[in-house]
Amino acid sequence: MKKKILATIAAGLICVSAIGCGTTYQEATNIPEKGNFGNGYFTELAKWNDGILTFKIVYDNDTKVKYFIMNGNRTSGITPLYNADGTLQVYDGE
Repeated sequence: MKKKILATIAAGLICVSAIGCGTTYQEATNIPEKGNFGNGYFTELAKWNDGILTFKIVYDNDTKVKYFIMNGNRTSGITPLYNADGTLQVYDGE
């Protein structure tokens, strides 16, 4: 009985140890981790806070559309940014 318990514990430890050996999403897609938001879906352009809320300007890596994101205590929101003529703002940098 003790051998079965020891074998089970050993197998569990081996499984837990092997979990950390995988490739991250950023490594697999060659997206740098710094400045990315949402698992590499967005790239952060600006970030600031007022002590309660955190604000970010980001852009979608696929469409280059800019978004305003707000996060705080039990509060969050996201909205696309628009030009004065009503068209979506598009990131034109590299």
